Amino acid sequence: MAPRLPLLLRLAAGLEARPVKAALSLLILVSVLPIQGLEDELRPYFLGIFGVELLLRAALLRQRGRERSRLDVLLFVFDVLAWVSFLPLEQLLDAHAAHALPVLRLSRLFLLLRFTREIAVDLYAILTRRELLEQFGLVTLAVWGLAFGASVLLSHLAVAHDYDGRGPVPDTTFIDRIWWSFRQLESADNLVANLRVHPLVAVISLGLTMVGVFITSFIIGIGANVVDQVVRAARRRPVGYAGHTLVIGPVHEAEMLVQEFVRLYERHRALRSLRLSELWVWLVRRGPPPTRHAFPRMALLGTENDPPAYLYAPRMRWVAYRKGDSAQPEALGLVGAAGVKRALILARPDAGPDADAVTAMTLSSFRTQNRRGHVFVEVQESKNRELLQAVGGPGTYPLDMQRFLGFFLCQHLITPGVESLYTDLMTADGSEFYTHIFLGEQAARTVAALGEGPGGEISFSRMARAACQNNVVLAGVFLGEAVPERREGELVPAEGLVQWLNPLLDPVEGSPAWALGARAGRVPARRLRGLIGVSATYAPLRRYGRELLMGRGIAPAAGADGAGVGADGAGAARTWAATLSLRRSRLKRVLIVGYSPALPSLLHALAQFVPGIEVTLVLGERGDERMPLADRLASLGVTLAPEGAPPGSNGAPLPLPRGGSATVYTQHGHDLASLAVRCAARGTPASAAVFLSEPEGLDRDARTAMRLIRFARALESGELARGARLHVLAEFSSVAKGEQVRCLLDAGRCGFAGPDRLRLSLVSTERIKNYFMVHSAFVPGITTLYDEILDEGGQDLVRVEAPPLGRTERADGAIDFEDLRAALEPRGVIPVAVELDDGAVLLNPEPGPALAPARIRAVYALARSQDLVAEGDRQPEERDGEEVAHGAEAPQISA
Repeated sequence: MAPRLPLLLRLAAGLEARPVKAALSLLILVSVLPIQGLEDELRPYFLGIFGVELLLRAALLRQRGRERSRLDVLLFVFDVLAWVSFLPLEQLLDAHAAHALPVLRLSRLFLLLRFTREIAVDLYAILTRRELLEQFGLVTLAVWGLAFGASVLLSHLAVAHDYDGRGPVPDTTFIDRIWWSFRQLESADNLVANLRVHPLVAVISLGLTMVGVFITSFIIGIGANVVDQVVRAARRRPVGYAGHTLVIGPVHEAEMLVQEFVRLYERHRALRSLRLSELWVWLVRRGPPPTRHAFPRMALLGTENDPPAYLYAPRMRWVAYRKGDSAQPEALGLVGAAGVKRALILARPDAGPDADAVTAMTLSSFRTQNRRGHVFVEVQESKNRELLQAVGGPGTYPLDMQRFLGFFLCQHLITPGVESLYTDLMTADGSEFYTHIFLGEQAARTVAALGEGPGGEISFSRMARAACQNNVVLAGVFLGEAVPERREGELVPAEGLVQWLNPLLDPVEGSPAWALGARAGRVPARRLRGLIGVSATYAPLRRYGRELLMGRGIAPAAGADGAGVGADGAGAARTWAATLSLRRSRLKRVLIVGYSPALPSLLHALAQFVPGIEVTLVLGERGDERMPLADRLASLGVTLAPEGAPPGSNGAPLPLPRGGSATVYTQHGHDLASLAVRCAARGTPASAAVFLSEPEGLDRDARTAMRLIRFARALESGELARGARLHVLAEFSSVAKGEQVRCLLDAGRCGFAGPDRLRLSLVSTERIKNYFMVHSAFVPGITTLYDEILDEGGQDLVRVEAPPLGRTERADGAIDFEDLRAALEPRGVIPVAVELDDGAVLLNPEPGPALAPARIRAVYALARSQDLVAEGDRQPEERDGEEVAHGAEAPQISA
């Protein structure tokens, strides 16, 4: 750890802070105001304030030693003169010497240059370059040469004219004629007013004015060039931030990521200021100390000269851009890498197979300057995840985005309707998952004291009930032996903490959470280190965490009759919740059209969640300039023989885990949808069709839309066989553009029995990817949370459906969200959202009027789907025109 600077030097460093600069500049301007008696009244204050400043600057100058520049010494001399000018010298000097005092006082204005020192230095360096000096010299020589020549001609010809504005007097000098000629060049307004003058004067005035216009244009061009160079020089200076966020990589294409980050900070702007209520609780009631969160200060490091166009938006004023090679220490110094709190390193798509190698080099360079900051690294190939973790060391979080997106797309296929939930859950518009970590030994002792019984445990049910009153859905906790500590200037640490999602259920026996004493419904208070919840912003979860530390975060125990929940509402909720069941559409055959880097992960997830899945995969041979077809096939597990031809329309079989199979078809051409229709027609009707957005091409969304339209025409014409239901999942960069083709996929025209038999889901994986990266950097531990939700074996984000209307009518009363939470608790289910009969999804609903059971179509919740299946939660599933008997086959995950 670096030794701490002496107090005097630490105070001197504060002179460079913007508020201090602004205050000193204002005092200097006030001191030179020509108001009688003002300086005499304020003189003691000026002497004291500027005397302290002079002392601090002397300490800085001495500390720099031989590194101080001549400009530093010159500015210090003016500091001394300015301070001396505040002394009552008029009382010490005689009247003759006192005449110099106004000049001494005006020297204070020179100090303003100190506060624009960087710009002044850049401007001096630019103006003294040889090419600019030559240009200025050429203009100066031309102007005065023309003025001299014109004045010589007028003098030798003795042309009479009013050269000095006093009339044509005979004593006009040669200097007057030079000045008159110069004024003709300087401005067109000085052209002779009329032609009633000597003809030679009129001709010379007109000629000089015309030449002056060109010279003025030339000077304006030089000035514009100087201004442009000053702006570019400013972008070569360090940003001057500390504790900020850094984004490295193709930032010009990262508009969505930067916007999401700024929007997330804007939603939490209430956390920027200290709240008086928290200050009162801290001082009077011995609560936790208040905290303040920073502005969304960001620095972007890219490879282009000009900053991204989106930085000119109003909300981007705290975002700075610098150009440089991310692997070079000088470039990292420009963006203040040494003081960064969090960094996001984006993969470079143009690097192809070397993308992760470039990322590793950038990460290594960053770590040479900053070992404490948290780094979130985008990984292109899953096998490189551990390598990048080893390169970055502690505090490095590799984000395997392609794996995440593949599982995300799979979740949409096996859980129809979940796209509405994720629209809120994974954007900055709705509620999201947040975490709150208890920091320090004092917080750990306070939480440990909340434990009850011989084991010192806290009832999770009572914690969840109290959190619900704060409009927080408590979804889990963090456990750990060590107490997390946050050092100054760093993010909240999550290393070493064990995530326990849905504490209503026992963790897997032998897991880290089990080893720490986690048991169903009972949280070990001595090892409780944090909370996981769904809330509109971080503020409600933070408020609940503070209440827990003050002993108010555990609700009273409910009576045996349900007291504390609401007897009428609780009874209606228990009756209705008992009829909820886990239902999913059967996925037998899936058609996938197109290739994206997430496709291998999607295939793996489908095989993992749906045993015996049959996949028809249709790829185009276009896009070899980005990723050759052989490499794309190899990423799927299809290896071509040397000089072997692609599978073509004959197809190549590809075995999948758990009894699944895939057939890969390729085409050399543009009409990939037609080949997909022909290939899909060879087998049983597809239960789902996926159209991936391929990276190459002028407009990715236009190509995806065209393939979707051709597919719809094949359904309408009967060229493609139809099953009882079809789910179409289309990936777009912009969902708004994809919405334009929704009306073209009509269930009636395509031959389906009803509009609910043909569903179109539009997803933007680009937006989800960017938001996930931002949310991962913003919320500690969020990456492991989504790993468990999307992967198999842990907690699932399930969809349990309400019973048919006839059964619903038997459930009397109304249900609010707290009643629903309490009713589902015995089944190990934590509800996070409800879907209404009009299709609206309410994620973490605001407190309001209770809903009639008939209005609730489905509930989204955290649960283990296999546990719900084991309870017998099965419902008739529709196959191709027939019903499956109750319990015929258990679904693995919700739908």
